[in-house]
Amino acid sequence: MPGDPPPMAAHADRESLEISDDYSDDGFPPSPPGYSYRLNRYTRPLIDYVRNEWQTSAKYTSLSVSPDGSDSPRWVQMFMSMVTAPRFRRYAIIYLVLLVSCLAGWMFVLSPRLEEHEALLHSLDPSIKDDVGGWFGTNALPRFDNITQLRDLDASLLPAVKAQKDGQPSSRRLIFIGDVHGCKDELELLLDEVSFDHERDHLIFAGDMINKGPDSLGVVDLARKYNASCVRGNHEDRVLLLRHDMETSNTLSPDSDGGISPELFFGLKKKERALARQLSNEQVQWLDACPVILNVGQIPEMGQVVVVHGGLVPGVELDKQDPSSVMNMLTIDLDTHVPSSTRQGTKWTKLFNKHQSLLYSSLKGSVPARKSQVMTVIYGHDSKNSLSIKTYTKGLDSGCVKGGKLAAMVVEDGGKQSIIQVRCRDHRKE
Repeated sequence: MPGDPPPMAAHADRESLEISDDYSDDGFPPSPPGYSYRLNRYTRPLIDYVRNEWQTSAKYTSLSVSPDGSDSPRWVQMFMSMVTAPRFRRYAIIYLVLLVSCLAGWMFVLSPRLEEHEALLHSLDPSIKDDVGGWFGTNALPRFDNITQLRDLDASLLPAVKAQKDGQPSSRRLIFIGDVHGCKDELELLLDEVSFDHERDHLIFAGDMINKGPDSLGVVDLARKYNASCVRGNHEDRVLLLRHDMETSNTLSPDSDGGISPELFFGLKKKERALARQLSNEQVQWLDACPVILNVGQIPEMGQVVVVHGGLVPGVELDKQDPSSVMNMLTIDLDTHVPSSTRQGTKWTKLFNKHQSLLYSSLKGSVPARKSQVMTVIYGHDSKNSLSIKTYTKGLDSGCVKGGKLAAMVVEDGGKQSIIQVRCRDHRKE
């Protein structure tokens, strides 16, 4: 009948309430006619009805329940939550790798360098000079016959002090060349690579132009042709000493080896004895004129430039350097500053660079042009370390005769430096 409630309302659950058409006290809009909302009197948080991994996963249950079922202190629960988190394990591995890397860097890189730095400073400390009985080179050394100790380069051959404007070629260039060892073909290729111009460029060889390679005589002739400068290397020294002994003993003939004491030839190989005989008198005279030390002069940004074959002892005057050591040295004793031709010791370049660096620092504020008071050494001889360009030492021996490279350092106006190399054949198999 009209006005009677709908049948569904008559059968409504006794646990439900019928919402009137009027707005409720909670502000909800009225329900449609005949519709009621069923409210559970046992309402719980919705999270209790969620069925998900978080309720059964050990990494979450450990937050509230300890493994043995007893309640753990809160700090233990926090620690366990961090340890069991996957992100913690990833970070732990990263931090462990960083720690190991830092320890390895300290043990194998930083600590040895710091120890070497302290050893170099200690070696150059004047206060220990008397403790070790004096340093090498403090007294003038005896002169050697038929050897020029020191020579100055003609100043007119030096590059200009100021660089040319952009796009303009240098007025003069110096081209320093490492150990050629008779590799004439590679030398000619290198001269093409540097665009050698006899009118404005001057060649300077850092010793060991001859021996080992296929055409030592051709290398000497090419150097003479261009009026190049040179220094005496250990291979020139050995071959020239052998040549002079042959002249003295009248054994220049190829058939004169028989009956001659082996000591006369310094134990040199047959190929070296043959080279000593093949050199003409003019070639011998030119090689004999190569000094042990060539004083190039002042070059901007390089200071006083000196060319030797082996090396120099820092703090010793050029005219007091031992010629044999200058041609052969590889290492140096830090206590006595005695050089050695072996590799048992500290590289002489490390001590020399430290010495010049300290000198440069000590001149700050007292000398207007500090660079002019330091020395830069250009050398060869050390093919094992190949090209080695440091602040005050420039090593140019790149092992050409062994299949390495032939290197040249070009110095232009204003002291601009560049390194150019060409590849070489391995002539040891020839």
